[in-house]
Amino acid sequence: MIRTLIFGAIAGYVGKKLYDDGKLTEFKDDLVARYGDAKAELADKTADASRTPTTPAMTSPSVASATNFN
Repeated sequence: MIRTLIFGAIAGYVGKKLYDDGKLTEFKDDLVARYGDAKAELADKTADASRTPTTPAMTSPSVASATNFN
């Protein structure tokens, strides 16, 4: 239990220092920018996929005999 309290105190101290230095804001801004880029890229891919007509794949029927195992 003491280790947990010590670790929590250290994590709190480091977190406070990062917050005061503005590092967490930079991290959040970078994360939001990456999310926006990924969302736009996914929207572009979805739009491209919906523009191209899809045709069903040509498949041949498979015939297998369930009684002939020789």
